[in-house]
Formats: sequence, C-alpha cells, structure tokens
Amino acid sequence: MTLHRVRTFAAALLVGLAGGGSAGPGPAVAVAGDRRVEIGDPIDDVELRTLDGKKEHFLQKGLPANVFIFFRADHDRSADTLRDMAACEKEFEKKPVRWVGVVSDSYSADEVRALVKATGVRMPILVDEGDALYGKLGIRLHPVIGMVDRKGKLAAFEPFRQINYCARVTIRVKLLLGEATEADVARVDDPAPTPLPHSDEGVSRRHVNFARRLHDIKQDEAALGELQKAIAILPSAGAWALRGQILAGQGKCPDALRAFDEALKIEPSSTVAHDGKRSCGK
Repeated sequence: MTLHRVRTFAAALLVGLAGGGSAGPGPAVAVAGDRRVEIGDPIDDVELRTLDGKKEHFLQKGLPANVFIFFRADHDRSADTLRDMAACEKEFEKKPVRWVGVVSDSYSADEVRALVKATGVRMPILVDEGDALYGKLGIRLHPVIGMVDRKGKLAAFEPFRQINYCARVTIRVKLLLGEATEADVARVDDPAPTPLPHSDEGVSRRHVNFARRLHDIKQDEAALGELQKAIAILPSAGAWALRGQILAGQGKCPDALRAFDEALKIEPSSTVAHDGKRSCGK
C-alpha cells in the first residue's frame, strides 16, 4: 500500500470521529489531537513551498477573507471543487480575498499542475510536506474549504457538496466582506423549494441528472436506462456525451463513438464528446 493510500485510509477511518463529511452537523469541524477545532478558533499561519519550490504564506494577515482549499490531485470531487472555485475566484478578483489551494506532497508537481490547468483556478497552490498542515488542522476529508477572517480565526468550513457549492462559499465570503447578512447565508443554505419544470427539457434533464448520480455509484446499466429515457423525450448533447462516457468505460468504443458523434451534432464544441472520442482512439 502506498504512503498516500495509507494516509487516505487513515483519514477515512477518522471521518466519523471528526464530525466531518458533507452532512456533518454542528460547528465542530475537525480534530487536532484530542481537541476539536471549532468556528472561532485561531488558525496559525505557516510557510509552505509552492509547486515552483518558492515559499509562500498559508494566510495573508489583515485581509477580511482568506479562503483555503484542501484537495487531492487524483480525486474527481476535488477536480469538481476546483472548477467551482475558479468561478468564485473570478467573482472576487478585485476584492480583498486571498485564495490558496493545498495539496499533499505525495503527488508530483506535474500531476498537480495538470489538474490546476484543467480546472482553471488561478490561486497559488501550496504543497503540504508530509501532510503536516493537514494533520495540524485536524482535517479528515477531501476536498474541503475553510475561511479565515480578519482576526485570523476560522469563520466557516464547507465540506464538499455536489450542489450549490460555489454559492455557499460565495455567500460566506460576502459575509466576511460585509456584503451579506446572516439572513442571506440562511437563504442560500436552505433555499425555498421551486416547482420542478414540466417541460420536455426539464423532464429530460432530470433523467440525465439521475443517470449521472447512478454512474457515480457504478450503477452504469441503470444509468444507461435513464439516458435512454432522456434521449427519447428530448435528445441533448449532455445525454449523448454521458452515454458515450459510460459505454467507453465498458470498453464498447464503437457504440461510444456513435454517442459522442450524436452529442457533437447538437453541440459541436462539447469537450466531453471530443475528449471521449480521443479516449477511443478517434
């Protein structure tokens, strides 16, 4: 077992103890030794090396908002998080907000650079030697986002969420900047339900979304069934491209290529379809 897998396995064992995970209740967010780190606790600044071997601080003191993201370079959810945060970064590019990504030194610099380029984030990426900062903060899950206020105290902690992640981070940053209220945060955390669309497009999209969730948990045959329903109601590039991805993953490249071609007829710029065709040697 590699060192990284040992660390990952140990972290997974401690998730329950830490109260971590996307559904974890209460303000206690991590465990450092026998002590729980909670919202309002001071976060120490440290110097870490960058991917280029330089040194950079974890926090920039005096700013109203420091945002840090712990991620893994071989992790789909980490990649999704970085893509989301690329949009968040852009929204605050002229505001006093510092963003940093933190990644274990168990990954090569080239591996991390490839992920950063693919996701579009511009924040500095700091290398956590021996996962020392990860352990010091007591974090027990990836990806996770934390926010530190002007006084250097932990102001918010956001484990990964598949839905509304950027919005949750954005509203908390705005709260630190004085541009939002606690009531605004509550509305984002618990939005009012909206009626489901009854159009063909809405119904088809729901089948595609369900198929994506089924694919995530390795229920590919059920996912293909949902995609067939979506395509029968209203074909979309997303439905065809996901069908192609699943079929390619099953080694059925001729069928996958036909699906990717159908996606490109609808959306010629579909990167998923183009990448899928390359994965099948076309």
